[in-house]
Amino acid sequence: MDIKYAKIGSNKSNGRIWLEGNNLIKAGFIEGAPYRRVDNIDGRQISLFLTADNPAPTDRKVTVSKRGGKSRPIIDLCDRTITEIFGDANRVRVTFSSGQIVIEAHHEERNKETREAAFRKRYKTGQLREASLFTGGGISTEAIHSALDEAGLIDGACKWVAEIEPKYIESAQANCFAVDDTTAILTGPVEEIEPEFYSTVDVLSFSMPCAGFSKAGSVKHKQTSEEHSGSTLFATVAAIKASNPAVIISENVVESQSSPMYQLLRGELERLGYTIFESILGPEHTGSVEHRRRYWFVAISSGLAPSSLEVPSVELNSTPLAHFLESVDDSQFSENQYLKDKSVRDSQAGKGFAKRQLLTGDETKVGTIGRHYAKRRSTEPFIVRDDGKERLLTPTEHARVKSIPERLIAGNGMTIAHQILGQSVDFLQPYNLTRALLGAL
Repeated sequence: MDIKYAKIGSNKSNGRIWLEGNNLIKAGFIEGAPYRRVDNIDGRQISLFLTADNPAPTDRKVTVSKRGGKSRPIIDLCDRTITEIFGDANRVRVTFSSGQIVIEAHHEERNKETREAAFRKRYKTGQLREASLFTGGGISTEAIHSALDEAGLIDGACKWVAEIEPKYIESAQANCFAVDDTTAILTGPVEEIEPEFYSTVDVLSFSMPCAGFSKAGSVKHKQTSEEHSGSTLFATVAAIKASNPAVIISENVVESQSSPMYQLLRGELERLGYTIFESILGPEHTGSVEHRRRYWFVAISSGLAPSSLEVPSVELNSTPLAHFLESVDDSQFSENQYLKDKSVRDSQAGKGFAKRQLLTGDETKVGTIGRHYAKRRSTEPFIVRDDGKERLLTPTEHARVKSIPERLIAGNGMTIAHQILGQSVDFLQPYNLTRALLGAL
């Protein structure tokens, strides 16, 4: 048996399937051999059978062409029925066996049609299915879920979520509206999760690890994104193929957009039949206090894709930071003399990028707050008072400047809370992006 993956061509508005060469010869379809064609429109299949023993007047015959002085058998199928059987698909799978050829819809074309049909049906009934990879504490997952829920398009929680860190996913189970007891919790490296655990969904969101993409991460780890977390690309593609979502929403640091990993990912998604929309979102799209810019892409199965997708701008935050601050105990303030000394050394060394963020509360924006904020790193925001003593933002304040509902970190200690928040997103970025997506659809 031979298998060939072929394209459907066209001629005068008719579908066309062209077969030639050794595959035909091995199956017995040699020059002049009569064969019968049987069309199965409902089954989306065309079968060809050799009829040499008892040919009928209506049987077709294998033709021939010459190339390089050699004869090659040819079967040229061209008519409207091909379009009726295969619809908008442009690829087929051809199986050659002794005396028989079976032409069927390409498996990736079937997947595309299946996900689009399911999305249309579930969109109308408000029963879209949702899942997420690299879920963390569930912040981006809940933002997308909230937008879908408010539009009346989703019934219940995520079908499954995948996350490597148990403490983060336990927090999501306790606090995130998108995760409940019906959600399958897949805990471990995504590279190790078997594809059969990824049930089919309509909307999938994910953010691959950013440490290898960001400038700070690449300096710290001394690795490219491919060296640091390249294997997650293969795991992500496997999850996408297994769950076959009609809509994919993904976020990462701005630098990831031009990385080889994301170039490969976008190329594979386009090959699988998705149309991709890209955006760089920041505070001008959310009005949040933290100025955190992120690269987002939305991949939509091409039969559903709108002509454009844009997140509208909003007014920048004009409320002073003091409005978002809690009343804290004096014990949270400290001299941080080692950071002050380091700042002097960095300045003398010309390290402008290491300038400290010392905030009084009058500011209307803060810089990006990262995952390891609790370690008191020198370049992240500190609240400073008149006597020169400093403190970190509390986890509640950290959530507020990212527009994240405070309950999403409830029950966590300071370190884990800051980790969940610091590696997450401005909540309104995925929320507003999803709302814009629904408007476009």
